[in-house]
Amino acid sequence: MKRLNELGIGEATQPDEWPPRRTPYFFDNGAFKLWTSGQPFNEDRFVRVVERIDTEGPTPDFIVAPDRVADPSSLEYSVSWVAKLRGVAPLALVVQDGMEETSVKAAMRRGFTVLFVGGTLEWKFQTAPLWVKVAHDVSARCHVGRIGTRRRARWAREIGVDSVDSCTPLFSRANLDNWIAGLRGEYQANLFGPVAPPAKEHGIKRKPKEKT
Repeated sequence: MKRLNELGIGEATQPDEWPPRRTPYFFDNGAFKLWTSGQPFNEDRFVRVVERIDTEGPTPDFIVAPDRVADPSSLEYSVSWVAKLRGVAPLALVVQDGMEETSVKAAMRRGFTVLFVGGTLEWKFQTAPLWVKVAHDVSARCHVGRIGTRRRARWAREIGVDSVDSCTPLFSRANLDNWIAGLRGEYQANLFGPVAPPAKEHGIKRKPKEKT
């Protein structure tokens, strides 16, 4: 924890991980975690925590609007949340497999200031450079999730991503050191990353609860 604070590394929280242990932080909706365990998204729980954020603070860097993992219909669903979330904190729109540049740009102008690259890993690595461009074209930041190795961190740095998250760097000192090396642009081939473009990481990470 001390080293993370010294490095200025914040964390990602979800409804079952709030309030944050340190700042800065962002508030994820938790849809991906529920999806991976086969559970439906809990809208009521998400809203309850957002209400606490609004009344108690601390204010996150951004709130991730609810989304549907690997589903292009997620775009309309996320946009439907803007009116409910506006004014609490900056909002992030998650892009998912199958979404198209034109519709995402139009959606971003509805009230989002962060474009969050979600979706499946293969799709993420194939399309992330496009989403960085889309975000910057509409004066928004681009955040990419699940960027936890040195290779992925370097890749994110090289394509211009503004922030990333992952719990992997928090599992060991070696993981964290390698992750930081990637953020700084250092590269070591084939270091526990996927067979994907060289990788880069940057910014904020999701925390494992003791339980980034």
